[in-house]
Amino acid sequence: MLKSLKIPRKLGLSFLIICASAAAMMAVFFSNISMIRSVTDANSAAQSRYAKALALETALLRQNSQMRGYLVTGDKTYLKSYDEGRVDYDKASAELEAELTDPKLVEAVKVSRKETLDWRAKWGDRLIKRVDGGDLAGAQAEVQAAGKAVLVSAAVLPLRDVRDAEMAAIEEGMATQKAAM
Repeated sequence: MLKSLKIPRKLGLSFLIICASAAAMMAVFFSNISMIRSVTDANSAAQSRYAKALALETALLRQNSQMRGYLVTGDKTYLKSYDEGRVDYDKASAELEAELTDPKLVEAVKVSRKETLDWRAKWGDRLIKRVDGGDLAGAQAEVQAAGKAVLVSAAVLPLRDVRDAEMAAIEEGMATQKAAM
């Protein structure tokens, strides 16, 4: 069939095949670039959520350590950092909950917030008020007697589930990017 075609038609057909091949390659290239962009956006969002979960944990641990510092020393300078930790936690908690789409992870943030508020009421804020009222020795004795009950583990552990889920999403996205490239 090709032998019967004249040279100008063979050249035209060859050019058409080259153009079709180039268009197919461009479509594949565009598809890969679009996938990379999409995955990059998803990774950025997952990294933001991971950072917020980490910030929540840090803010909570900061509140705990600053409350303990205040109980040990009675020095009110610890309260500034305690209050900053409260504000940081409350802000990041609301932001993270709004960004999450997985109901299990949203629930984990809610559990962490509930446990944090319970810890503040039962330990942090109450013991700070007790020291402010002049009972430093009583507050210290109560914390010593409480042992592990005063820990913030119940509020921190759900945040680790969020961090683990976001890290898994980041790793999956990186694998997808690598495959696309």
